[in-house]
Amino acid sequence: MIPLFIAATGQNVGKTTMSVGIVNYCIRRGLKVGFIKPVGQKYVQVGDITVDDDSLFMRDIFGMKDDLKAMSPVAIPRGFTTDYIQNRSKYAHLKDDILRAFETVSKDKDVVIIEGTGHSGVGAIFGLSNATVARMLNAKVIMVAEGGIGSAIDEIVLNAALIDKGGLEIIGVIINKVLEDKYEKIKEIVSKDLIYKNYKPMGFIPYRSFLTYPHISQIREKTKSEIICNGEHMNDYVENIVIAAMEPQNTIAYLTNRSLVITPGDRIDNILVAISTHLMGQDEDIHVAGILLTGGFMPHQSIITLLKKTNIPVMITKADTYNVASQVYSLTVKTQPSDGAKVEIIKDVFEKYADTTTLMQTLGL
Repeated sequence: MIPLFIAATGQNVGKTTMSVGIVNYCIRRGLKVGFIKPVGQKYVQVGDITVDDDSLFMRDIFGMKDDLKAMSPVAIPRGFTTDYIQNRSKYAHLKDDILRAFETVSKDKDVVIIEGTGHSGVGAIFGLSNATVARMLNAKVIMVAEGGIGSAIDEIVLNAALIDKGGLEIIGVIINKVLEDKYEKIKEIVSKDLIYKNYKPMGFIPYRSFLTYPHISQIREKTKSEIICNGEHMNDYVENIVIAAMEPQNTIAYLTNRSLVITPGDRIDNILVAISTHLMGQDEDIHVAGILLTGGFMPHQSIITLLKKTNIPVMITKADTYNVASQVYSLTVKTQPSDGAKVEIIKDVFEKYADTTTLMQTLGL
């Protein structure tokens, strides 16, 4: 069994995306694959257990049969680090929990993908940094960095120092989210410097904007807004955000396909513009994905009646337009098990742009 640790230079760089790509590729080659996220920071409650959402995601999209708690042995709740510092002996079992979970997941597997958390030092405060966990499990390491040249290489070297210090082997580096117009230049320059620094380039994955599109439901959750009508369409994607605080004739120019319209609830003019653009623009493939009303202003019942006759999900929040827009723009979008189209893009782009031949040869698979 080969343990492969997916490390990264920071949060939201693409560890889970690479994990999906690698797991899918290995399964397609007939290998038995396990997955574990030893330390998770974003957790969900599943029945009576708390697990990292990435472990749940991987289990659901690949139909993995391993025990979910073994796939996510340590999920860090709010206030954990403070309690750990004050009561260290209370958590002396954490390393053993990870080792037992890894043994369970590894049973009868050819390869186990171990997904890290944040950058290489995350978890050091409670003795379980990515570097420490990778060393505990005697794993080979792939480092994932975000597209760029100087910043990407600086961050790789910084994070690799912790991995190297533990005597582990970084078998390769994958650069993720590379902008299309800079792709060839970044691939050429970064590859050359990585090789000079004795790190093996294992792929340059292009940026795919579709993977960053949130569902309306994710926006509702982020803004803590309430559904007024058409809640059955909350899984629509949002491609464009329109802050409709201008005059209605100016709003029209900004309404493109899958727009989320954020507007004060008393701006009936802009609400009507969104409705008419949606209904009249269908022949031109213009679809208003949702309307988010701010300020807590509930439109007149006649307007709500009109809204109900569309398939546009409409939400309302008491927060002001500026704060709502800030929350939406800061939203970190993570692919969900229900995002079948996104999952297929991840699988496809990994096989096309990752150096899977070198990866398999290096792993001895």
